[in-house]
Amino acid sequence: MNAVPFKANHTAKWHLIILVSLMSMVGPFSIDTYLPAFESMEADLGVNRILMTKTLGAYLMAFGASTLVWGAITDWIGRKPVMIISLGSYFISSAACALASDFDHLLWLRVFQGLGVGGALIAGRAMVRDVLDTKDAQKAMAYVMMLFSAAPALAPVIGGWLHDFFGWRSIFWFLAIYGIVVMAYAVIVARESLPHENRSSIRIQEVSRVYLRTLQSPRYLRLVFILAFAFASFFVFIAGAPTLLFDVLGLEASSFYVLFVPMVSGIMLGAVVSNRLIHFLSSIQILTIFITLMLAISIFNWSLNYFAEISIVRVIAPLALYSFGLAVIMPVLTIEIINCFPNNRGSATAMQSFIQMVFNGITASFIVASLGTVLSNFIITQIVLILAAVALWLYELRVR
Repeated sequence: MNAVPFKANHTAKWHLIILVSLMSMVGPFSIDTYLPAFESMEADLGVNRILMTKTLGAYLMAFGASTLVWGAITDWIGRKPVMIISLGSYFISSAACALASDFDHLLWLRVFQGLGVGGALIAGRAMVRDVLDTKDAQKAMAYVMMLFSAAPALAPVIGGWLHDFFGWRSIFWFLAIYGIVVMAYAVIVARESLPHENRSSIRIQEVSRVYLRTLQSPRYLRLVFILAFAFASFFVFIAGAPTLLFDVLGLEASSFYVLFVPMVSGIMLGAVVSNRLIHFLSSIQILTIFITLMLAISIFNWSLNYFAEISIVRVIAPLALYSFGLAVIMPVLTIEIINCFPNNRGSATAMQSFIQMVFNGITASFIVASLGTVLSNFIITQIVLILAAVALWLYELRVR
């Protein structure tokens, strides 16, 4: 089936943006919805915070590993079949999580949840780039960011309500229902965008060759790790949200919106600004300005909480500002990364997602678990990670 150019059909373009947004929201829903239930799950399953945090890391690392397989499959059989298979498996594993009888079962089911869902994200991003040129793809990804950014704000609020009224298992039933609804929407509105003549072989040797090419591209790896470090600098506070809210700020499970709503507001505003800036500034200018701004915000965050008493405003306001900068650079970096391999966009997206998700999994399972309940440990970690992104970007500017 030949790809239908979405430029010729405004409605189809918006269906694509909405679909990719809904599929992208699966990630934050899977991560953030059950965070308010951590204390209850720990008591019910008989584990501590460190072990419970590993269910988050297991999901992320499985998600990352699966993208390597999904990327090759989406370049082989097309985008739409991968969306349907991926979301269907997510539905099954989410329902199984709701029925988990002990911690070990939950941990393994979170792995299967992560393995299943990666395909939808890979196929959606690749489909955007299949049918839109660079400028329009950046605009589309900015719209996706605006719609997607509602998920991190809604997820903990929904999770808190479900937990308070129905218990923690209802959270995973909600994820299962969400998965099947998005799958139905994909069946109805998605149109295959990868022509048969542009499809790649699924042979292991051929797939390995494509992935090896991405790992041998210095520019591709620099851009991927810039995004990975910049996002991990933010993700430290997402993965550590139960500790920050329960232990540092002394809040209840129903108060997760205090952290997530300001951060998501920053993401939504940043997505709007990113969509406007691409008409006036080059990618290099946008990235230089806002990566520098994110470093300045991280240092400001440290000084604000080092020299003054800890408060909700002093903890959360700098994070909202940082999320604004992150939302500006993410659509730009994502398209720059995909453009490194125009003939293997699915595989390029898969390797990028693999690196970022595994990095986030390590952040959640090991880095956050080692920070304890000291706020300054979180902030210093943020500074170190964004400094790594800044260093890579400066080197990119030098060798570009």
